[in-house]
Amino acid sequence: MKKFQPQGIRFMQHPKTFPKAIVLGIDGLDPALCRRLMAQGRLPHLARLAETGRFVALSTANPAQSPVAWTCLATGTNPGRHGIFDFIVRSPGAYLPRLSLTRPGPGGVPQPAYTGETFFETAAKAGLPVTAVRWPVTYPPAFDGVTTLAGLGAPDIKGRLGNYVQYAEDAPQTREAGGRGKFVPVRFADGRAELAVEGPLATVMGKRAAATVSLELTRSDGRLAYTLCGRSGSLEPGQWSPYLPLFFDTGQGGVVRGLTRLWLGSVTPLALYLGPLQIDPSQPHLPIAAPPGYAAELATALGGPYATLGMPEETKGLTDGVMTDEAFLALCDDVTREREAMLDYELGRFREGLLSVVFDTSDRIQHCFWRLHDPAHPLYDAAEAARLGPVIDDHMVRMDAVVGRTMAAAGDDTALFVCSDHGFCSYTRSINLNAWLVREGYLKLTPHDPADSGELFRFVDWPASRAFAMGFGSIYLNVAGREPQGVVTAGEPADSLARELAARLTALTDGNTAPIAAVHRQADLYEGPLAAQAPDLVVGCRPPYRVAWTSAIGGTGGAVFTDNRQKWSGDHCVDASFVPGSLFSNLPLAAAADGVAQTRLAATVCRCLGLTPAQHMAVDLLE
Repeated sequence: MKKFQPQGIRFMQHPKTFPKAIVLGIDGLDPALCRRLMAQGRLPHLARLAETGRFVALSTANPAQSPVAWTCLATGTNPGRHGIFDFIVRSPGAYLPRLSLTRPGPGGVPQPAYTGETFFETAAKAGLPVTAVRWPVTYPPAFDGVTTLAGLGAPDIKGRLGNYVQYAEDAPQTREAGGRGKFVPVRFADGRAELAVEGPLATVMGKRAAATVSLELTRSDGRLAYTLCGRSGSLEPGQWSPYLPLFFDTGQGGVVRGLTRLWLGSVTPLALYLGPLQIDPSQPHLPIAAPPGYAAELATALGGPYATLGMPEETKGLTDGVMTDEAFLALCDDVTREREAMLDYELGRFREGLLSVVFDTSDRIQHCFWRLHDPAHPLYDAAEAARLGPVIDDHMVRMDAVVGRTMAAAGDDTALFVCSDHGFCSYTRSINLNAWLVREGYLKLTPHDPADSGELFRFVDWPASRAFAMGFGSIYLNVAGREPQGVVTAGEPADSLARELAARLTALTDGNTAPIAAVHRQADLYEGPLAAQAPDLVVGCRPPYRVAWTSAIGGTGGAVFTDNRQKWSGDHCVDASFVPGSLFSNLPLAAAADGVAQTRLAATVCRCLGLTPAQHMAVDLLE
């Protein structure tokens, strides 16, 4: 019986080169989820690729974190060569955490996060047209000859990851909310209120202060009217505003343009959410695209502005309780629609070379709605699960439709790859590695208020400490000559301590459960010139455990184990063996029954285009 051939895709009996290749990224596309939905007939396009080409699990990077994994996919090599080891890593020469999405350059100017040639660059160096839309960890764009719109890591107009503001009548005073938001009190007089929206720093009369614009509010008849930078409108409870332009005078004739959106929770008492201040793609003042005009080109193609923040789906607003599930899903729908339009625009003019577009809202939805997917989660609610529980499956069905559109547009002269960085699992219980290190005497603290979590290692007595945890599974030894106040002797004493920690952590129990599946040594995971920068140990949690948020940023207080009672309820920051990614292709790729390493994708893309992969790239998958 002849196999079904999906429209626009021809099954290739023998390896050959192609004038075109498409890499479609779907963040968090889990192979087990794909198998279940394909069996239900809900992913017909991915099922066709699996039948006529290849579907295989991708063994993800260790640790299984987006910056690490997407960089392994792009460079075709392990973190010991590209240099990203965790979402959060230590600052050079200090016991302080920093995000790994960029590297600090001269004067604090962000530089690209990693080293190592990507498959984008290999193709561009060969003279092929190359476009990469929203590939994570691409800010600032630094790929010669590659048309790029930066993804995860692209900042707000202040050069940060983006903070929301919640304006509320019942807020007693301005206060921070969980590190990513701010509550600001509002007082109405005769139904009107005027607020100052703070933007980037400005220089006025030689002094530096935040530039501001005015947000005017008027409420009547159950609606809230607003005026912001000359744009007026009104909202009912539960509504989002369109993108609103912002113009900040930064002094000396400089104007920084931005975008934001409002979401109205309630009129009386007022609960008004102001989203992060994003870079305006029509006139970006920070390098979110290359060439510089590409961001504006996309805005013209889409017929208006779009989200430019690296993570525009406001998970923090949802988990902080200032946004409803419905509001968050509406925002996710808008972001996905923008990405679909970008893909359609690029497919419409794709004639040769390499095109990559990454969809990552799939990751955010799984993070926030796994609580309705897993009946064992502390926040599971049967009624809510019946109402909103299908959102994860429904979004993957939408991604399958995106794959179908891509297949139809690709043609039989195109090598197509659909890949993910990792899979997903439930997150019901947290482990604070630093609290455990304190309890067991490896991390010593100075006298302090025991109710203070001590984030950023504020109370650590470094000359008395032998180990510390940072990020979502990294443990560093306080090695003499390497750390600022190191006390552990390098060599056998450090190796002995590492073995001791690994043994004790793998034997650790929480009731009748062993929360740690494996503790990996640096030398067992990484090879290459940057391997010495890696953590000494990588702790692989067993689902549904994950490292606690406060431990990730140097918090040393609190209990070792706690229930996760946040809406951020699904995760992948566990041992990599539990959360493989997925790879679909229209080609008969070589693959083992238990999957293949994700580092093999880069060379495969290069070979399909008739190019020689960079020397550091793992071997390709072509049969």
